[in-house]
Amino acid sequence: MLVLGINKILNWCQITSGGRTYTCPTKLIDGKLVFHFKKEWHSVAEFVSDHAEELVSEGGKIFSRPFKK
Repeated sequence: MLVLGINKILNWCQITSGGRTYTCPTKLIDGKLVFHFKKEWHSVAEFVSDHAEELVSEGGKIFSRPFKK
């Protein structure tokens, strides 16, 4: 399983597992970003790709940047 990208605006991430791509909901639990896949919550930081980007909104601007753990 590998996290390909994170959309912090709409609270979802895109993962790949077993040759398939999935879109999973995300939320913060104890200050850590997690995603829901196959009835379990998993840490995004644990499965994130080195090249994953996150879509964020700051100061009214929307942009993508490399994921910060």
